[in-house]
Amino acid sequence: MSEVLDLLGGWVPQQRWYAGAGEAARLRLVGSFELPAPADSPGVRLISIAFVRDETTDAIYQVPLVIRDVDAALPALGFIAPVREHGDRAALVDGAHDTAFTRALIELIADEAEVGGSEGVRVYGQPMPGARVGEFVTSRVLQGEQSNTSIVCELRGADGEAAAPLIVKLYRRLHAGDNPDVTLQTALAAAGSLRVPPAFGQLAAVWPDGEGLVSGHLAFAEEFFAGVEDAWRVALRAAEGGEDFAPLARSLGEATAEVHQVLRRVMPTVEATTAEVETAVEQMWRRYEIAATEVPELAELGPAIEAVYGRAADARWPELQRIHGDFHLGQVLAVPERGWVLLDFEGEPLRPLDERNAPDAPARDVAGMLRSFDYVAGSLSMQAGREVAREWADASRAAFLDGYAAGMGADAEAVEAAASADADGAGGAGAAGGTGGAGDAGVDAEAADREALLAAYELDKAVYEAIYEARHRPSWLPIPLAAVRRLVAA
Repeated sequence: MSEVLDLLGGWVPQQRWYAGAGEAARLRLVGSFELPAPADSPGVRLISIAFVRDETTDAIYQVPLVIRDVDAALPALGFIAPVREHGDRAALVDGAHDTAFTRALIELIADEAEVGGSEGVRVYGQPMPGARVGEFVTSRVLQGEQSNTSIVCELRGADGEAAAPLIVKLYRRLHAGDNPDVTLQTALAAAGSLRVPPAFGQLAAVWPDGEGLVSGHLAFAEEFFAGVEDAWRVALRAAEGGEDFAPLARSLGEATAEVHQVLRRVMPTVEATTAEVETAVEQMWRRYEIAATEVPELAELGPAIEAVYGRAADARWPELQRIHGDFHLGQVLAVPERGWVLLDFEGEPLRPLDERNAPDAPARDVAGMLRSFDYVAGSLSMQAGREVAREWADASRAAFLDGYAAGMGADAEAVEAAASADADGAGGAGAAGGTGGAGDAGVDAEAADREALLAAYELDKAVYEAIYEARHRPSWLPIPLAAVRRLVAA
């Protein structure tokens, strides 16, 4: 394994999912396990998953590996390097690109198998009750992902015809604890929700971390919808063509509310105590302080931003519940016969796992989608060199809020107030869920609380975007900056 670790030390930092920096990683093996090779996999010598710790960042990664014979003139897809200790033709291959690994992984989940490995590692396949898949045909890795690796598996039914394909997501950086992408989608699928893909199963594991063993998720498999577009592409095309997106935005709001309602029913909820509200608002302020140091244009807006967060701190918050956590148009698919389908429930990548697993305010998801509509208009404005599609974004935002509030059961008066407030650039009053009070004063008070909470979460999201764009895409920074100024002015 020492030769393999040396080879991975130069290969791992080149991968998109690597969180560190530098030319080489200082890797240490913390555990591993082997998978039995499928019977008809000629040339495969070893299939395994290694858990390696990067000593420079203290992160633990899972690295699926295959050692197989290859033709020197035509190296295997995912080729890493030759491995001479296994023979002249042996090569080390990234397992995600090797069909033998993918088949072995699917079989491990389907068979509900348990596998032991070195250093106390144990792995558990956990299929969804009643889940069935077709015969494996081939697999391919989706391109463009940052923190994970997704593998699409083509399958064949008993009749020889193509069956519904699977997508297997490998969580490259491991965290102790439940991955919300697995737990939330599994809970929604088990509840019969059509707003997430049908789940096939998951791979969980125990591995050493520091003084003892910890547990977490390695992979999640669900049905793959081939040939469909995400909501970002649908919305961007509509905005470019000047098409009315309001009906689709409204239905997206209804779908979001439906998911929130199911999660509220099947997952734990908690009251928003004074301490929890103070913590949430403090996190918003700390994020602004970081942004103010990295984006000087935000420094002068401190008093106005503090006022927005202060109104949220004084508002009455709804019960906290499980939510998507990183909601935007790119996390939604337009699926024929199903409508909008939500994906990727991992939550905001920069937040610690325990925070992403904690009940949260539904307004966080609503704010994320509102910002996404703004990004459609912002991206088109950057291309045009002038502001365009502002009215399109405002109409889409108002329609989304209208659909969400209706789906959550908010009264018509609160819905109208939410849409009107948003059209004026002040956020929305109906987006935090809940229903109106017994009289007009109760309705107005609840609407004001919802509006204050949503305005704070949308402002917080825009501040987060400013940090991200300043670090990674400076040319896009004007989009969140304009949003911050617009929100504090309102």
